[in-house]
Amino acid sequence: MIGRIIFQHLWRSAGGASLASVLLIVGGAQASADPGQPRFTIAWSACEKSPQTQCGTLKVPLDWSKPSGATISLAVARRPAKDPQHRVGTLFFNPGGPGDGAAKYIADAETIFTPTLIERFDLVGMDPRGIENSSQVRCTVPLITPESTLFPKTEQQFQQLRQHNREVGLNCLEEAGELVRHMDTVSVARDHEALRLALGENNINWLGISYGTQLAANYAQLYPTRTRAMVLDAALEHSQSEVHQVSGEIMAAEDSFNRFADWCPTQEACALRGQDVRAVFDRLVEQADRNPIPAEGALRPVTGEDIRMGTKGLLRFKEPSIYGPDLSWAGLSRALQKAIDGDGSGFAVAPAGAPQYGYHGLLGNACLDYAPQVHTYQEMQQRLELGRQLAPHLQGASETWQANFCIDWPVKPVNPPKTLNVRGVPTLIIQAVHDPSIPYAWAHGLAAQIDGSALLTRTGDGHTSIYTSDCAKSAMDAFLIERRSEANRICEG
Repeated sequence: MIGRIIFQHLWRSAGGASLASVLLIVGGAQASADPGQPRFTIAWSACEKSPQTQCGTLKVPLDWSKPSGATISLAVARRPAKDPQHRVGTLFFNPGGPGDGAAKYIADAETIFTPTLIERFDLVGMDPRGIENSSQVRCTVPLITPESTLFPKTEQQFQQLRQHNREVGLNCLEEAGELVRHMDTVSVARDHEALRLALGENNINWLGISYGTQLAANYAQLYPTRTRAMVLDAALEHSQSEVHQVSGEIMAAEDSFNRFADWCPTQEACALRGQDVRAVFDRLVEQADRNPIPAEGALRPVTGEDIRMGTKGLLRFKEPSIYGPDLSWAGLSRALQKAIDGDGSGFAVAPAGAPQYGYHGLLGNACLDYAPQVHTYQEMQQRLELGRQLAPHLQGASETWQANFCIDWPVKPVNPPKTLNVRGVPTLIIQAVHDPSIPYAWAHGLAAQIDGSALLTRTGDGHTSIYTSDCAKSAMDAFLIERRSEANRICEG
């Protein structure tokens, strides 16, 4: 599930990149799907921190089955093509999550997109419903508590997890109302069709990253004639049962950990250089489970579970990326060394006393898209054993493991896993062989659901390729412009 956002680090990045200070007004050019549909409007004004980017809001139906009913507001940003005479069209972008907004990435286009895309496309991003500067889910019961665990070791802990999940869900329903029932990916895809209509575009292009690949594929399923081309980077394959999905992610995360453990001892940048990283890690996790490690300003001391889940997130990038030097393999080694030295802040799950709206928004989407298969403590014990057998070090830590927060969620999934059948949409799928979040096989599974799609394999490490591979970026640019790709192309590294 997660360009996907890094669950336990969400709170660190929630403030600095916000577009909350931007003036957002509704009005302007109008468009409508048909006379029975609402007319969608946006008035653009310069974004406060990015004058070359336009910001606005789009009002859409809260419930798409009731197009004339209550509405919600969605934050949108648009960066017009720098070379309008050679403009190809409009490119919708979603950076992943679920739980990450797209508008801020458009405002920071030079950091995110290649010069070719900036010149040839109007770049458009929207914060999905419930997320960031769109109509939010603001629950008052925190998802993460000092006692919470995703790996309950006793019947009592499992029942506490179930009870707390339900309390959070009921509180979200009370505080955010019907929005909690309509945050699924299909609804988000329909929001983007309203955005296309408001822009007055005959068709659009997609660049979807991680969760954004699921969103883009769902849009193409619904609106194939409105989708000129798609590039899907790190392919989320939303057709599997939960146990098959979590198994694949467990093994992908463990594979990346083992590659990190092999890399670290000989690298100057590794804080654990010269050591048996696997043994160091296992010992630290065991000690933290017995005696949690202090973390200043955090909701709770850091446990072994926190270290395992945090490690999964920090494996996302081998080298420093746009997210900074700490989100890298070298950053992971530093966080581990700090924890050994008695400072667990590199793995802290949340700050003390802070709202957890980001977690609630992520959960609101995920629990409508995924149906947990664990309902009893016996089933949870089986799942824990699955984690131990497939991943001796991370013991199951993975993105889909977080679906345990959806056990006993009071709203049933409205968009559970299903197979797509997308036809007539030129598509390039890009996948790293050693992605810690998304198994390589998923790209092939999604390719089978998109007729005629091309697959580019990157042989290296890390989650997504847009931020790390010049070879992949070059292929993205060429495909979005020409809608052609070399068959079975490979990018090294």
